[in-house]
Amino acid sequence: MPEFTAGELAQLVGGRLVGEEGTVVSDVGSLEKAGPRALSFLRGEEKASLARDCRAGVLLSSIEVDGYSGTTILCDDPEAAMAKALHQFAGERLYPPEGISEKASVSPGAELGAGVAVGDYAFIGDGTLVGEGAVLYPQVYVGAGCRIGPRTVLYPKASLHEGASVGADCIIHYHAVIGSEGFGFAQREGKHVKLPQVGSVRIGARVEVGACTTIDRATLDETIIEDGTKIDSHCHIAHNCHVGANCIVAGFSTLGGSVRLGGGVIVAGNVAIKDHVSVGDGAILAAGSGVHNNVPSGAVMFGYPARPLQEQRRIYAVTGRLPDMRKRLAKLEKKVAELSARGHQSHEET
Repeated sequence: MPEFTAGELAQLVGGRLVGEEGTVVSDVGSLEKAGPRALSFLRGEEKASLARDCRAGVLLSSIEVDGYSGTTILCDDPEAAMAKALHQFAGERLYPPEGISEKASVSPGAELGAGVAVGDYAFIGDGTLVGEGAVLYPQVYVGAGCRIGPRTVLYPKASLHEGASVGADCIIHYHAVIGSEGFGFAQREGKHVKLPQVGSVRIGARVEVGACTTIDRATLDETIIEDGTKIDSHCHIAHNCHVGANCIVAGFSTLGGSVRLGGGVIVAGNVAIKDHVSVGDGAILAAGSGVHNNVPSGAVMFGYPARPLQEQRRIYAVTGRLPDMRKRLAKLEKKVAELSARGHQSHEET
């Protein structure tokens, strides 16, 4: 693990040092578990009580914490500062391949830029272009005619199928599959007739694709993921989808065929979006929602089927009272029946 002094970290994150400049840290940890040689951070003032007893050698914080005995680096956004620091530590935990492994299979027709690294048993097909500084870990599969942008990283067993392209500075995690065949069938005479998916996938720059996520190639044109979008693990993006720039798609979410997401859309965990649905810019789809209809820009949707958040909350509030309402209704029905019986008896006596 690397070592940093508090002074070096303060310079890195642009913070103001309070305490010993020479305090050395070689690890990172939470407020509860960090040791004397670890760096930690205080996310908000409500956690200040934890920071008082924190044993971390250096603390990133927006406030000075009474009772904390270590060195503090004051900064406006401790979480963003911690992100900068974590990049320094994370780099030391990864061991990328160096150069082109003799055990890799690289087609003579592939073109590799300067500084490309290819690990053992990776495969690169004919006509593929790999940008400078890209890293392909062991057992990566890249089919013929693919494009990989500069400095993009493909982790072990990720696969990029024929004709797919990934822009610069992307991260494709373990077992992700990009450009697999879309799920296309037509029913004829009670049978499923396969529609070959002959399109491709185009991924922009600075996109991250999580482990075991699949992005299907289009039937005819392109499945598109625009710049800056981040897709979590275990997601599925079906054929012909178009995901706008800077979207977030959290784990276990599924986009049906030809779904359109505008820019900056947030899809929380375990959301299912029906095929051909469009979601407007900046919309938020809350966890577990099932989206069957188009969503306007800026809307916050929740539930199954998904409705505007406040409307769904009112529905859930009523639903929670249904058992009590049922009892009250039964009592009212009984009372009405009794009154009706009395009225009938009185009528007969008259």
